[in-house]
Amino acid sequence: MLLGRRSERIRLDGVLADARASRSQVLVVRGDPGVGKSALLSWAAERAGSARCLRAAGVESELELPFAVLQQLLTPVTDRLDTLPPVQADALRGALGLGPGRGGDRFLVGVGLLSLLGEVAADAGAVCLVDDAQWADSASVEALVFAARRLEAEGAGLILATRATGRDAFVAAGLPELVLDGLDPEAAAALIAERAPTATEDVRRRLVAGTGGNPLALVEVPGVMSAAQLTGLEPLPDPLPVGGGVERVFAALAARLPEITRRLLLLAAADDTGRLGVISRAAAAEGLELAAFGPAEASGLVRIVGERVEFRHPLVRSAVYQDAGFTDRRAAHHCLAAVLDGAEDLDRRAWHLAAGAVSPDDAVADLLEASAERARTRSGPAAAAAALSRSATLTGRSDIRGLRLVAAAEASWNAGHPTRAVQLLDDAEPFLRAPEQRAGLCGLRGLIELSGGSPETAYPLLVTAALEAPDRSSALARLALAGEAASLAGGQRAVELGRLVQQVVPGDAGEDGPVVDLLLGTAEVAAGDWAAGAARLRRVTSAARRTEDPLVLLRAGQAGLLLGDEVAARRCYLGAEAVLRRTGTLGLLATTLNRLAFSYAQSGLLGDAERTCQEGVRLARELGQQSATADVVLALVAAWRGDEETCRRHAVGAVEEAEARRLGAVRAGAGWALGLLELGLGRPDQALARLGPVVAGRGLSHAAVALWATPDLVEAAARAGRPEDGRDALQRFGGWARRAGTPWGIALAHRGTAQLAGGDLASFEEALDSHEAATRPLDEARTRLAYGETLRRLRRRVDARLALRPAAEAFDRAGALPWAERARAELRATGETFGRRAATEWDRLTPQELEIARLAAGGSSNPEIATRLFLSRKTVEFHLHKVFTKLGVGGRTELARIAQD
Repeated sequence: MLLGRRSERIRLDGVLADARASRSQVLVVRGDPGVGKSALLSWAAERAGSARCLRAAGVESELELPFAVLQQLLTPVTDRLDTLPPVQADALRGALGLGPGRGGDRFLVGVGLLSLLGEVAADAGAVCLVDDAQWADSASVEALVFAARRLEAEGAGLILATRATGRDAFVAAGLPELVLDGLDPEAAAALIAERAPTATEDVRRRLVAGTGGNPLALVEVPGVMSAAQLTGLEPLPDPLPVGGGVERVFAALAARLPEITRRLLLLAAADDTGRLGVISRAAAAEGLELAAFGPAEASGLVRIVGERVEFRHPLVRSAVYQDAGFTDRRAAHHCLAAVLDGAEDLDRRAWHLAAGAVSPDDAVADLLEASAERARTRSGPAAAAAALSRSATLTGRSDIRGLRLVAAAEASWNAGHPTRAVQLLDDAEPFLRAPEQRAGLCGLRGLIELSGGSPETAYPLLVTAALEAPDRSSALARLALAGEAASLAGGQRAVELGRLVQQVVPGDAGEDGPVVDLLLGTAEVAAGDWAAGAARLRRVTSAARRTEDPLVLLRAGQAGLLLGDEVAARRCYLGAEAVLRRTGTLGLLATTLNRLAFSYAQSGLLGDAERTCQEGVRLARELGQQSATADVVLALVAAWRGDEETCRRHAVGAVEEAEARRLGAVRAGAGWALGLLELGLGRPDQALARLGPVVAGRGLSHAAVALWATPDLVEAAARAGRPEDGRDALQRFGGWARRAGTPWGIALAHRGTAQLAGGDLASFEEALDSHEAATRPLDEARTRLAYGETLRRLRRRVDARLALRPAAEAFDRAGALPWAERARAELRATGETFGRRAATEWDRLTPQELEIARLAAGGSSNPEIATRLFLSRKTVEFHLHKVFTKLGVGGRTELARIAQD
């Protein structure tokens, strides 16, 4: 019976009730050792009712075994794997050791877990209880946390119990928590009375006060007290052991056992399987018999249930293991390794041998390296990193030790632990002398710096790695990363990169053509040879039509942006997005979504930009990735909409990140957004002050952003009555637009000419002609607005209305409110009233509902939508029902019809 805990039971009852009602909840229960977390989880299991109850517990000695906890949790429901999308089912089978691992995206296991929980809960709900989460292996933790953050309408309750604080505490920022303290005085006294009925009332009160109501202490401490202490005739132990201190009580109890029993207990403590057969074989090898467990069972420290040996509490295992001497622990590990001879125990055997090694042992090091490879193929990079790190420690040859440390660093990086990766690279550096060995080290350092540090620091590292690479493809891959570093940092390194590419690839590029063309094309454009550079960049975007490689598609999108062809860029980014969603490759999806969002923002598709960017930000946050460019995109969207507070907030975030990491592209993008905001709000002087440094390339800057911001600077100069401040920039922009041949660029060059000339009608009309072939509705609307303003000033009111009406409509559709209001004001000045767009039911949908509605209207089934958005099928059903209710439609057919309207 669970004593006390009324408020805690109410909280857990809410989780259980929601699970039975097809709602999902997550709860992390935190508390000190012995405070009653396990008892609370057992109570929840008893209360689960008709809901399927799945249980697992972390074991300290299994920390380095990938998906050990997930295997415990899901073994009872692996028969449901066939109901999942094949790519998710395969990922889970590989993680659980039920099929061949493919070493794919590590986050795909979390997606599969989410879908599986949804399927299991579909019957009558599901409750997942994970105890001692502080000892759960990192691969399981990552999958559980990913699923936890996306549980919504599956009817799955997830409760994780963990220690409150400390180095090994379970960390999952943002998940709901319940902090468990000691029992209230009444419940604590009742527990003592139940376990130690001879204790006097005064002793009970002092025990409660001294232990803080810690249930484990209240149960165990009276057992080691004398009768005189229980009756108050002798003083109580001072201090009373509480929390981790109860371990000393268990150690004292174990120390009273016969020596042969302690040896058997040590074998059980060193083993992490709890399998009686394993312990029995190890005991036999030591000349021990299982009958020696008798005194330990009698003391209550362990119990044998079926074919398993179970310790009363994890602190008992820890006490037995830590209280033994090193020599005895080492012998126990060697003994266990000798009997773990099955294929399913290869990893455990390697780790037992490693635990018993005291000096370099190449044979054990090789076994750990093989274990790391198995972890990698099962999408467990953190476990691979741990195995490789220990393998390196046991490696005799210094160069091989260094290479294994680099491999461990790469695995740590893939596991999302960049700080640990850098530490491992520091450890590896003294052991590596040959250039080809150092190439991998420099390349990984550069990649880590590029992703979360300074691109300026990353660039020389990646160049060095490229020049020392053992083969051409590796060299080009690192030069491509150096190109990204140069682009993010800004500056003038493109030409230098072009020379390096020619040094690495002096002749025919062959299958590396797209990478070579991107880098050489960028270099030629930067050097002023637009014709040659553009031809190369167009080859890149053209080649992207024949590939499904996401990296190739992302690079082709970059080429499209450099060409000013945002349609090609968007096609490439959409292609990459489709592949990544279909294959469940989440690690690259956040970056892809942010780039796609920027192409939408450039084109004036504000709703698409915001929706895509928000999904990318959420995903990046869940995956622990950086998303500095997202702030720029959201600032640009808010600037168009005249949302000053939001624009400035995102711009400040972008500037802070840019200054910290020296990101020229991000710093320039933030300045551009602020300039556009001021321009839209009718403050051209402030806009000019913001845009001037961006276009001139002063401070942290970026050449492409300077180009894209030029039309806004030109308009600001014209509206501020300072046309001379925009002429040089317009001349450069116009030259680029003519060479590039992009319709939108030519249109904006003509518009700028008209604006700086005080309203030249012929230039405005040429701009509108060019807009007909462009795909930027807001740029065209701004041209019509400026043209209509000029016509109205010339008293050509009817013609002005013909220009201003479509401008106001386009601004209204996009939500560009200050521009729409300006167009309406001009229309009123011509004598025409033009009302604001009425809000529709679609405006009531959340971004996620809008995306689900869009996909459903396009014919996607619920399972297809769930796979695409990495949600469970039940969550999609839940949101689609809300969409139908908000829009007042009866089903998909009607939804598709009103979507077309």
